[in-house]
Amino acid sequence: MKVGIFETEHFEGSYPVIKLFDNGKNELTIFSYKISYDQFKFLFGNHLQRYNWIVKNDNLSKISFIYLIFKKVKELKIEQLYLNTITNNFIFYAILVFSLPKVRVIVTIHDINGYFELNRPYSIRKLVRHLGKKLILLSVKEFNVVSLTMVQYLQNKLPDSKVVHCIPGSIFEAEEVFNFSDEEVRCIQIVVPGIVDKRRRNYEIVFELLEKCNELNFPICITLLGGISKEFGSNILEKILLYSANHSNLKFYNTLLVDQPEFDQVMNRAHFVFIPTVINTVISDDVEEIYGKSIASGNIFDIVKHAKPFIAPELLAIDHFLEPSCIRYQNLNAILSFIHDVLENPKTLQSWQERAFNASKNFTLEKVIERNKEVFE
Repeated sequence: MKVGIFETEHFEGSYPVIKLFDNGKNELTIFSYKISYDQFKFLFGNHLQRYNWIVKNDNLSKISFIYLIFKKVKELKIEQLYLNTITNNFIFYAILVFSLPKVRVIVTIHDINGYFELNRPYSIRKLVRHLGKKLILLSVKEFNVVSLTMVQYLQNKLPDSKVVHCIPGSIFEAEEVFNFSDEEVRCIQIVVPGIVDKRRRNYEIVFELLEKCNELNFPICITLLGGISKEFGSNILEKILLYSANHSNLKFYNTLLVDQPEFDQVMNRAHFVFIPTVINTVISDDVEEIYGKSIASGNIFDIVKHAKPFIAPELLAIDHFLEPSCIRYQNLNAILSFIHDVLENPKTLQSWQERAFNASKNFTLEKVIERNKEVFE
């Protein structure tokens, strides 16, 4: 089968899609923005040339690239087109789908409520985007969400004739797991992955955790493993710099992006992943999204890929496969109590690592394909 996969910025989410379709029989063409292509180079290494790459350069407009996708789909006789991330020009993507009636198209929806709700204040730009999303809902027959907790939420909003799949935002490849020995517990390494963005994560509790651990002499180090959002991370950066001026147990990256090799190395050496998710948030167009229901945290997929036990808010809905490796918290004291228990009994780290390993085994290529035979077979 000839398959086309399109990605703008969520390269880490398209990587598993590419791997899942790469069964030795399919011919894959990847349509990618350059920012993602540069990271795909790290992810695929010497295997990059297994696929046909069509990359949007900076001198090509986004609309022109959509038209290029249309031409290449026709020219290469692509039978299935997987649109993994659409963030703009929704009307033109809808036109693309309408113009390819014989091609099977699957669209991943990352923020469900944004496709169904239109909130004030209105603007021409917002109205046009909303119209484009409505046209996508009309033109596309099959959709994908990246978390099992989102499937029913989207299905309830769609007509029965529409299909919702769940291709997760990560797959588990066991060779990437890093094993620990007991003596490495001298300092608990905690990672908060993802771009530093106040809309997505509550960084106040991160600083509170650091301060309280300092008071209690708990040896921890927290790494904010992501670039800094220019628009939604500047205030947090100020706090980071202020704290770091007097402490050495907070690591961060004052960049827009952390390259994949560095990201993977830090994740592999982490003991725990901390995801202080903001449950109810607004990402775009003043529409409220609910993490775990209408939108998924990319942190969950980092946890799957690297098989890490993780600390998450009690109200965050997560895939049932991952619950055994999740440490839930209602408040800061619950996290402090857990850290204290680990420091008192370091062997529990190995137990948590085993739980995480077993949880991630539900996301191997074979398991994901088994749950989505209608997509890949």
